Amino acid sequence: MSNPMLRAVLFDIDDTLFDHRHSARVSLQMLQAEFPALAGVPIEVLELAHLEILNDVHDQVLAGTITQEAARENRFTMLLARFGAECSAEERSRIREAYRQSYRAARRAMDGVIPLLQELHARGLKIGVISNNLVEEQLDKLETCGLTGFIDSLTISEEAGMTKPDPRIFYLALERLGCAAEEVVMIGDAWQNDIVPARKLGMRTIWFNGYGLQSLDEGVPSLESFSDTNAALTLIIGENGAD
Repeated sequence: MSNPMLRAVLFDIDDTLFDHRHSARVSLQMLQAEFPALAGVPIEVLELAHLEILNDVHDQVLAGTITQEAARENRFTMLLARFGAECSAEERSRIREAYRQSYRAARRAMDGVIPLLQELHARGLKIGVISNNLVEEQLDKLETCGLTGFIDSLTISEEAGMTKPDPRIFYLALERLGCAAEEVVMIGDAWQNDIVPARKLGMRTIWFNGYGLQSLDEGVPSLESFSDTNAALTLIIGENGAD
Protein backbone atom coordinates (compact mmCIF):
# COMPACT_ATOMS: atom_id res chain seq x y z
CA MET A 1 0.00 0.00 0.00
CA SER A 2 1.20 3.53 -0.73
CA ASN A 3 1.08 6.29 1.88
CA PRO A 4 -2.39 7.90 1.59
CA MET A 5 -1.19 11.09 3.31
CA LEU A 6 1.62 11.81 0.85
CA ARG A 7 0.83 14.76 -1.43
CA ALA A 8 4.22 16.18 -2.42
CA VAL A 9 7.95 15.54 -2.63
CA LEU A 10 10.39 18.36 -1.86
CA PHE A 11 13.87 18.11 -3.39
CA ASP A 12 17.14 19.93 -2.88
CA ILE A 13 18.83 20.85 -6.19
CA ASP A 14 22.64 20.61 -6.04
CA ASP A 15 23.91 17.04 -5.71
CA THR A 16 20.30 15.83 -5.48
CA LEU A 17 18.45 16.73 -8.69
CA PHE A 18 21.47 18.32 -10.38
CA ASP A 19 24.82 16.50 -10.59
CA HIS A 20 27.07 19.27 -9.28
CA ARG A 21 29.86 16.86 -8.41
CA HIS A 22 30.12 15.68 -12.02
CA SER A 23 30.40 19.20 -13.41
CA ALA A 24 32.94 20.19 -10.76
CA ARG A 25 35.13 17.13 -11.25
CA VAL A 26 35.13 17.41 -15.05
CA SER A 27 36.13 21.07 -14.73
CA LEU A 28 38.87 20.45 -12.17
CA GLN A 29 40.34 17.71 -14.37
CA MET A 30 40.29 20.14 -17.27
CA LEU A 31 42.19 22.69 -15.17
CA GLN A 32 44.79 20.09 -14.27
CA ALA A 33 45.35 19.38 -17.95
CA GLU A 34 45.49 23.05 -18.92
CA PHE A 35 47.36 24.66 -16.02
CA PRO A 36 50.69 23.25 -14.75
CA ALA A 37 50.15 24.78 -11.30
CA LEU A 38 47.47 22.16 -10.56
CA ALA A 39 48.72 19.24 -12.65
CA GLY A 40 50.48 17.36 -9.85
CA VAL A 41 47.63 17.44 -7.34
CA PRO A 42 45.64 14.17 -6.99
CA ILE A 43 42.10 14.80 -8.23
CA GLU A 44 40.54 13.59 -4.96
CA VAL A 45 42.65 16.07 -2.97
CA LEU A 46 41.92 18.89 -5.39
CA GLU A 47 38.21 18.08 -5.35
CA LEU A 48 38.02 18.13 -1.54
CA ALA A 49 39.96 21.39 -1.25
CA HIS A 50 37.77 23.01 -3.91
CA LEU A 51 34.60 21.84 -2.16
CA GLU A 52 35.69 23.30 1.18
CA ILE A 53 36.58 26.64 -0.39
CA LEU A 54 33.42 26.68 -2.53
CA ASN A 55 31.21 26.13 0.52
CA ASP A 56 32.93 28.96 2.35
CA VAL A 57 32.60 31.56 -0.42
CA HIS A 58 29.10 30.35 -1.29
CA ASP A 59 27.98 31.13 2.27
CA GLN A 60 29.41 34.64 1.87
CA VAL A 61 27.46 35.13 -1.38
CA LEU A 62 24.23 34.00 0.28
CA ALA A 63 24.90 36.36 3.20
CA GLY A 64 25.37 39.22 0.74
CA THR A 65 28.88 40.04 1.94
CA ILE A 66 30.51 39.44 -1.46
CA THR A 67 29.30 39.31 -5.05
CA GLN A 68 29.15 36.18 -7.18
CA GLU A 69 31.99 37.52 -9.32
CA ALA A 70 34.16 38.21 -6.26
CA ALA A 71 33.38 34.73 -4.99
CA ARG A 72 34.68 33.18 -8.21
CA GLU A 73 37.84 35.29 -8.02
CA ASN A 74 38.44 34.45 -4.35
CA ARG A 75 37.73 30.77 -4.86
CA PHE A 76 40.50 30.16 -7.36
CA THR A 77 42.94 32.49 -5.63
CA MET A 78 42.50 30.43 -2.46
CA LEU A 79 42.60 27.11 -4.33
CA LEU A 80 45.92 27.96 -6.00
CA ALA A 81 47.35 29.26 -2.74
CA ARG A 82 46.32 26.04 -0.97
CA PHE A 83 48.81 24.13 -3.14
CA GLY A 84 51.51 26.78 -3.20
CA ALA A 85 50.88 27.62 -6.84
CA GLU A 86 52.02 31.04 -7.99
CA CYS A 87 50.02 32.49 -10.86
CA SER A 88 49.64 35.93 -12.32
CA ALA A 89 46.35 37.77 -12.12
CA GLU A 90 45.88 37.09 -15.83
CA GLU A 91 46.35 33.34 -15.36
CA ARG A 92 43.96 33.28 -12.39
CA SER A 93 41.41 35.01 -14.56
CA ARG A 94 41.89 32.43 -17.31
CA ILE A 95 41.54 29.59 -14.79
CA ARG A 96 38.33 31.06 -13.42
CA GLU A 97 36.77 31.50 -16.85
CA ALA A 98 37.93 28.09 -18.11
CA TYR A 99 36.38 26.41 -15.08
CA ARG A 100 33.10 28.26 -15.51
CA GLN A 101 32.79 27.36 -19.18
CA SER A 102 33.64 23.72 -18.55
CA TYR A 103 31.23 23.48 -15.62
CA ARG A 104 28.35 24.86 -17.66
CA ALA A 105 29.09 22.53 -20.57
CA ALA A 106 29.11 19.48 -18.27
CA ARG A 107 25.81 20.17 -16.50
CA ARG A 108 23.45 17.23 -16.24
CA ALA A 109 20.64 15.87 -14.08
CA MET A 110 21.34 13.10 -11.63
CA ASP A 111 21.01 9.70 -13.26
CA GLY A 112 17.41 8.51 -13.09
CA VAL A 113 15.90 11.80 -11.93
CA ILE A 114 13.67 12.43 -14.96
CA PRO A 115 12.00 8.98 -14.98
CA LEU A 116 11.46 9.32 -11.23
CA LEU A 117 9.82 12.75 -11.53
CA GLN A 118 7.64 11.42 -14.35
CA GLU A 119 6.45 8.57 -12.15
CA LEU A 120 5.80 10.85 -9.17
CA HIS A 121 3.69 13.17 -11.31
CA ALA A 122 1.84 10.20 -12.79
CA ARG A 123 0.80 9.35 -9.24
CA GLY A 124 -0.60 12.83 -8.71
CA LEU A 125 2.18 14.08 -6.44
CA LYS A 126 3.43 17.66 -6.48
CA ILE A 127 7.16 18.32 -6.92
CA GLY A 128 8.85 21.18 -5.09
CA VAL A 129 12.43 22.35 -4.83
CA ILE A 130 14.15 24.18 -1.98
CA SER A 131 17.69 25.44 -2.51
CA ASN A 132 20.33 27.72 -1.03
CA ASN A 133 21.56 29.66 -4.03
CA LEU A 134 20.88 32.46 -6.50
CA VAL A 135 17.62 32.31 -8.44
CA GLU A 136 19.05 32.80 -11.93
CA GLU A 137 21.73 30.16 -11.42
CA GLN A 138 19.32 27.52 -10.12
CA LEU A 139 16.68 28.19 -12.77
CA ASP A 140 19.35 27.86 -15.44
CA LYS A 141 20.43 24.48 -14.05
CA LEU A 142 16.85 23.18 -13.97
CA GLU A 143 16.20 24.39 -17.52
CA THR A 144 19.47 23.01 -18.92
CA CYS A 145 18.83 19.61 -17.33
CA GLY A 146 15.25 19.39 -18.63
CA LEU A 147 13.70 19.52 -15.16
CA THR A 148 11.71 22.76 -15.25
CA GLY A 149 8.50 21.20 -16.54
CA PHE A 150 8.32 18.82 -13.58
CA ILE A 151 8.58 21.49 -10.88
CA ASP A 152 5.35 22.73 -9.28
CA SER A 153 6.91 24.95 -6.63
CA LEU A 154 10.24 26.79 -6.33
CA THR A 155 11.75 28.14 -3.11
CA ILE A 156 15.25 29.54 -3.55
CA SER A 157 17.07 31.33 -0.77
CA GLU A 158 17.88 34.50 -2.72
CA GLU A 159 14.22 35.32 -3.34
CA ALA A 160 13.01 33.81 -0.07
CA GLY A 161 15.33 36.03 1.99
CA MET A 162 16.44 33.15 4.20
CA THR A 163 18.56 30.03 3.87
CA LYS A 164 18.37 26.41 4.96
CA PRO A 165 18.41 25.21 7.72
CA ASP A 166 16.23 28.16 8.85
CA PRO A 167 12.79 26.59 9.45
CA ARG A 168 11.10 29.63 7.90
CA ILE A 169 12.27 28.68 4.41
CA PHE A 170 10.77 25.22 4.88
CA TYR A 171 7.49 26.72 6.07
CA LEU A 172 7.50 28.89 2.95
CA ALA A 173 8.12 25.86 0.73
CA LEU A 174 5.25 24.00 2.40
CA GLU A 175 2.96 27.00 1.95
CA ARG A 176 3.79 27.18 -1.75
CA LEU A 177 3.07 23.47 -2.13
CA GLY A 178 -0.21 23.89 -0.22
CA CYS A 179 0.73 20.99 2.04
CA ALA A 180 1.22 20.23 5.71
CA ALA A 181 4.60 18.89 6.83
CA GLU A 182 3.29 15.36 7.35
CA GLU A 183 2.09 15.29 3.73
CA VAL A 184 5.58 15.89 2.29
CA VAL A 185 8.78 13.88 1.86
CA MET A 186 12.03 15.89 1.85
CA ILE A 187 14.94 14.52 -0.22
CA GLY A 188 18.35 16.17 -0.01
CA ASP A 189 22.06 15.48 0.26
CA ALA A 190 22.97 17.94 3.04
CA TRP A 191 22.32 16.35 6.42
CA GLN A 192 22.33 19.56 8.47
CA ASN A 193 20.61 21.75 5.88
CA ASP A 194 18.05 19.31 4.48
CA ILE A 195 17.44 16.34 6.74
CA VAL A 196 17.66 17.80 10.26
CA PRO A 197 15.34 20.81 9.80
CA ALA A 198 12.78 18.89 7.73
CA ARG A 199 12.54 16.18 10.39
CA LYS A 200 12.09 18.78 13.12
CA LEU A 201 9.10 20.17 11.24
CA GLY A 202 7.52 16.73 10.93
CA MET A 203 8.40 15.83 7.36
CA ARG A 204 9.46 12.35 6.41
CA THR A 205 13.00 12.51 5.03
CA ILE A 206 15.22 10.56 2.63
CA TRP A 207 18.94 11.29 2.58
CA PHE A 208 20.38 11.37 -0.94
CA ASN A 209 23.82 9.95 -0.22
CA GLY A 210 25.54 10.11 -3.59
CA TYR A 211 28.98 10.21 -1.97
CA GLY A 212 28.50 6.93 -0.09
CA LEU A 213 29.03 8.49 3.34
CA GLN A 214 28.32 6.98 6.74
CA SER A 215 24.78 7.76 7.89
CA LEU A 216 24.40 9.89 11.01
CA ASP A 217 21.09 8.19 11.85
CA GLU A 218 20.25 4.71 10.63
CA GLY A 219 16.59 5.53 11.15
CA VAL A 220 16.65 7.84 8.12
CA PRO A 221 16.39 5.90 4.84
CA SER A 222 18.93 6.79 2.17
CA LEU A 223 19.42 6.52 -1.56
CA GLU A 224 22.77 6.56 -3.35
CA SER A 225 21.16 6.88 -6.78
CA PHE A 226 17.81 7.43 -8.49
CA SER A 227 18.75 5.05 -11.30
CA ASP A 228 16.48 2.28 -9.93
CA THR A 229 13.13 4.03 -10.27
CA ASN A 230 11.17 1.29 -8.51
CA ALA A 231 13.49 1.30 -5.50
CA ALA A 232 13.28 5.09 -5.24
CA LEU A 233 9.49 5.04 -5.54
CA THR A 234 9.21 2.38 -2.86
CA LEU A 235 11.09 4.57 -0.40
CA ILE A 236 9.24 7.74 -1.35
CA ILE A 237 5.68 6.49 -1.72
CA GLY A 238 5.69 3.53 0.63
CA GLU A 239 5.72 -0.22 0.47
CA ASN A 240 4.80 -1.52 -2.99
CA GLY A 241 4.39 2.10 -4.11
CA ALA A 242 5.91 1.31 -7.49
CA ASP A 243 3.45 -1.44 -8.33
